[in-house]
Amino acid sequence: MKLTMPNEIQEKIAAEGIIAVLEIESEQNAVPLAHSLLEGGITVIELALRTPAAFPSISLIAKAVPQMYIGIGTIIEPGQAAMVKKENGVRFGVSPGINPEIVKEAIAAELPFAPGIATPSEIEQAISLGCRVVKFFPAEGMGGLSYLKSINAPYNHLGVKYIPLGGVTIDNLASYAQFDRILAIGGSWIAPKDLIKTQNWSKITKRAKEAKDIWQSNRK
Repeated sequence: MKLTMPNEIQEKIAAEGIIAVLEIESEQNAVPLAHSLLEGGITVIELALRTPAAFPSISLIAKAVPQMYIGIGTIIEPGQAAMVKKENGVRFGVSPGINPEIVKEAIAAELPFAPGIATPSEIEQAISLGCRVVKFFPAEGMGGLSYLKSINAPYNHLGVKYIPLGGVTIDNLASYAQFDRILAIGGSWIAPKDLIKTQNWSKITKRAKEAKDIWQSNRK
């Protein structure tokens, strides 16, 4: 069965380790935001499809900041996977949960894809669809790293890898980095909506650098 997330994309994401999760409300902030993250050492983003500014922001970042590895999140509606695939610069897609129809659409559109899981049953559903990289959401709300280790145990031999998101912060990042089944973490605290809205690029750069330093110093 063909994997929904090709090895070369997994390797790129794993090499970086930190995915900045973004919700952009005004496309005028897209490029300076991308530059501020890049300055802090973060080169992978997950841009949520939750605002009208999302699609314009994809194009602006892809053109002005080609170093940024763009992932698109909140792919939950029919047709979105195909629309995202057509956007220049988009490398992968993510959803908060697992909808088999959305996964199949992503496969048909040839969009590398990681669905969200929170239970063993959802892991098995993901595996049956060819997914070996999944988003663990909401990570801390479900029980955090100890819960993830427990539910991963029966599937560890299959090489399933996780991208935890939801409650991952600067305070628990080191622990997540030390678990080898984690491909990368998704961090929404690095560039939250309030810092983007107030254009506090220096603080975003500082948070990006702190996160990247912690990841690198704790990753084996």
